[in-house]
Amino acid sequence: MKYSFANELSVAGDFRHVMSLSPTPVTIITAHTEEGPEGIVIGSFVSVSLEPALVGFFVGKWTRMWQPMNQADAYCVNILGEDQSHLSKLFITHGVDRFAEAEWDMAGNGAPVLDGAVAWIEARPYSLTDAGDHDLVLLEVTGLRSGRDIDPLIYHRGQYSTVRPSA
Repeated sequence: MKYSFANELSVAGDFRHVMSLSPTPVTIITAHTEEGPEGIVIGSFVSVSLEPALVGFFVGKWTRMWQPMNQADAYCVNILGEDQSHLSKLFITHGVDRFAEAEWDMAGNGAPVLDGAVAWIEARPYSLTDAGDHDLVLLEVTGLRSGRDIDPLIYHRGQYSTVRPSA
């Protein structure tokens, strides 16, 4: 493989290819907005801090699905299981009522909770930081719940997969 310096990389080509080699968790961040329940698929979810308990993710500044959610008071991070790629595909589809087609309930904080996830993290806004063409969204954890005992859904090399613990 040819080694490239950062200034030689094509953002649309080499950079995306190299980043696809790092598996990412598949999560759906949900919130209840003035227009009703909203959700967005996020592949950059990360644990940030224990004290205070913070999680974070990156989202494109102009992402249409994020716009109605960016001022919400409460969020739920739905960590998808290995058999829930259909939910991820549903939540990246425009022009459909995603919550009419997904099974869900309300979390204690009022954000939608998607049925069957591996875990749920209830949170409230903590900070929003400029990160180029994205924003870094930090959320303060207000509640935790584990779900089904299955492996998580990940995205790796441009496709859905899972990760299994070694024996």
